[in-house]
Formats: sequence, C-alpha cells, structure tokens
Amino acid sequence: MEKTNKRLHLLDAYRGFVVLNMIAYHFCYDYFVLFSGEGNWIFNKNVYIWEQYICISFIFLSGFVWNFNTRSKLKRGLIVSLFGVLLTLVTAGLGPDIAIYYGVLFLIGASMLILIPLSKWLDKLPSIAVFLLSFFLYLFTFSIPARHLGIHKLKLISLPDYLYQHQALVPFGFLKEGFVSADYFPIMPWFFLFIAGYAFNRVLKDGGVFSREKFMKIASIKIPILDFLGKHSLFIYLIHQPICMGILTLVFWGRA
Repeated sequence: MEKTNKRLHLLDAYRGFVVLNMIAYHFCYDYFVLFSGEGNWIFNKNVYIWEQYICISFIFLSGFVWNFNTRSKLKRGLIVSLFGVLLTLVTAGLGPDIAIYYGVLFLIGASMLILIPLSKWLDKLPSIAVFLLSFFLYLFTFSIPARHLGIHKLKLISLPDYLYQHQALVPFGFLKEGFVSADYFPIMPWFFLFIAGYAFNRVLKDGGVFSREKFMKIASIKIPILDFLGKHSLFIYLIHQPICMGILTLVFWGRA
C-alpha cells in the first residue's frame, strides 16, 4: 500500500492521548490494587470500560498505521516481538504475580509479522468486506478465554474443554487452568481487531480520503506534547510501570 505524502500527526497525537490514559490507568491500578489491596477496583464497570478503550485504541491504531510502514514491516514486527520476549523474561524473573506472558507487545509484534504474508491475499478483497468481517470476528471470538463464542454476553457456541488443556494453545486465547499473566492479549480475539484497523485504512484510501487536501490539512495538525508521546509510545510503555511503582513505593514508604 502506498505511503501518504504527509505524516498524519493527528494520529500520533491521539496515540499520545491513549498513552496518557494508559499511564493514568496503571498508576491507579498500582495504587488501588497493589499498594492499597483493593482488588475489587478492577471489577468496577467504569474501570473496565476505561481499560477496554485503551486496549482497543492501541491495537486498532497499530493495525491502521501498519499500512504506512512500506519498507520496514518485518524489522518493526521483529523489534516489537523482541521487546515482548524481553519483557516476559524480566517480569518472570521479578515474581510470578507480575510476570507477563503473551502481553500486548507479543500480540502487536505477532500481528505485524502475520499480516506481512496475509496482506497479499487480503489486499485482493474489497476493503469494506475485510473491515466488517474482521470486526465481527473480533466481537464473535472475544469470549474465547471464557470458553464460548458469541456477541458480548450472548453465548452462541460453547467450546470443548480439550481446547483449554494445552499450554501451546494459550497464545491463541484458550486459557489453560492455572495459567496466570499480569497482561494477556491472545491472538483471538485481538488479531482480528488489528486486521480491522488495517482494513479501515484501506477503506479510507479506497474512498480517496487521503487524497483530499482538507482532510490531510486537518490530519497533519501537530499537537507537540501528545505528538511526542505518540511517536515514542513503545519506549514509554516499557518505562512507565517502573516509574509508577517507584513513585508509589516512595509515597507509601513515607506513610509508614
């Protein structure tokens, strides 16, 4: 897919806004759950909606901008995957309660790599059909970790227990009993959301949106702080939790 002539800085700004939400969410999580022992905080409906907004935005955006990386898709996919592996090794060494297996970096890195060969086939299909089908599959497979297929709370198909008895299937959403991860983003359903982002980019391109001067003028608006955060989202993701934990450790140590 062709690269746009101008960088869409407004996308960077929006990603930067999501980064701020991610930092705020994890700071609150650390404060309420880890330091204050209020485990029920994560079950609050508004907290869940906030969390899902952050997750959906990151993954959909990652799929959307995949089209713009015309020369370095393999390199970027490998880099993100490598950081995902390193994050697993580091967190697993710190303790089982904070170990991250198959987290968001695993998901995004794997999605970037899988889409390289898959896009050659998907690009031949109508973009709107790919978008609608992939988004439907995201919704339909969202409850695979809960052992069924359906839309939201509507259970349409119960999945057999044997799918959830193999460690090798955990990355695909089939949670084996006893598996614990501080951050878990399996291939299903999240890869379908990544594909939806990729396809939505194609929908806009096929509709001539990227060729419209007015749209490009607005999309090229630069919001300095958010733009910076969006462009450095991977680095910020890697360092924000240690900083949050460090701040809260000092705060609670001072109260002791």
